[in-house]
Amino acid sequence: ALDARIAAAGAGALLLVLDGVQDPHNLGACLRTAEAAGVTAVVAPRDRACSLTPVVRKVAAGAAELVPFVQVTNLVRALEGVKRRGLWVVGTEGEAARDLFAADLTG
Repeated sequence: ALDARIAAAGAGALLLVLDGVQDPHNLGACLRTAEAAGVTAVVAPRDRACSLTPVVRKVAAGAAELVPFVQVTNLVRALEGVKRRGLWVVGTEGEAARDLFAADLTG
């Protein structure tokens, strides 16, 4: 399902890949933000992560129905596949030395 969505979006594909998001409120907020940013799909691991629960859907305020949510068995393998399709992979963390908005993401 992920490959088909990337192919349909072409060069404009934008994925939000989440790792270890277990709180349904956080996943709902991520889905809302992803929908507002025009994300092609939200990708998360199948294990040790939150899935689309009623709480997630409520917090997402409709975004769970608009943004495809793809759960994968192996997140590393999924990212390698994304890179093979020509997409850039950019990681973030709260303690990074450089602010996300200062990064050159023009591609």
